[in-house]
Amino acid sequence: MFKKKHKRKVSHIIIFTTDAVDARTRQLKIRPWASGLLTLITCVLLGSLIGYIVYEGQIWDMNRQKEVRQQEEIEVLEQEKRSLEEEIEELNVKLEVLSTTVNEQSQTADALQEELEQQSLPTAYPLSGSAGIEVVTEGEPMVIFTPSDGMVLASAKGRVTAIEEDENYGNKVIVDHGNGYVSVYFNRGDAQVKVGDEVSKGTTLFLIGENNKQLIYQIMQDDVYISPMDIMYTPG
Repeated sequence: MFKKKHKRKVSHIIIFTTDAVDARTRQLKIRPWASGLLTLITCVLLGSLIGYIVYEGQIWDMNRQKEVRQQEEIEVLEQEKRSLEEEIEELNVKLEVLSTTVNEQSQTADALQEELEQQSLPTAYPLSGSAGIEVVTEGEPMVIFTPSDGMVLASAKGRVTAIEEDENYGNKVIVDHGNGYVSVYFNRGDAQVKVGDEVSKGTTLFLIGENNKQLIYQIMQDDVYISPMDIMYTPG
């Protein structure tokens, strides 16, 4: 028969001593399970400390990398900001130049418009030469010219709207200037224009000859006859 072996009990003893003369040696007996537990706790604490150090190092490294990325992003944004500021400055310069150009063009357009309006006002003298003048104010106002020669001229830009025969004064040419003004010319010569023609200031309407040395001239403003002398420029 085999004898049953008994498991040996192992204990750990910790001895405490001091340098005192009367010091006594103390012993602390630690059970194996307590020693293992202490070892486990020590390992856990040590592992936790190492893990904490490693973790803190990773956190620090991540924060440093994050700061580096943020600094790089800030530099990129600053560069973009400077580029945008330069573009804005260039655009402001272009806008100023464009504004100046627009203003100049607007002034030019206004001047041209004013010139066109002036060209459509029947203010010009309706003859190419000098003539005697008789102003009629009774009834429909008119001016009777008696030139010796030359031509009857349109007093402003417009369109010929009618050419009619008149039993008293010969042929009648009506020019509508498109701004409320209408000029009317009577002469016994042959009209040099036809209905629908666009005329300019100075366009020849009649030729003065031996048998037609008279021009009857009238102006209407908004369908009302006015005295031509009120707006007509006469040569000095």
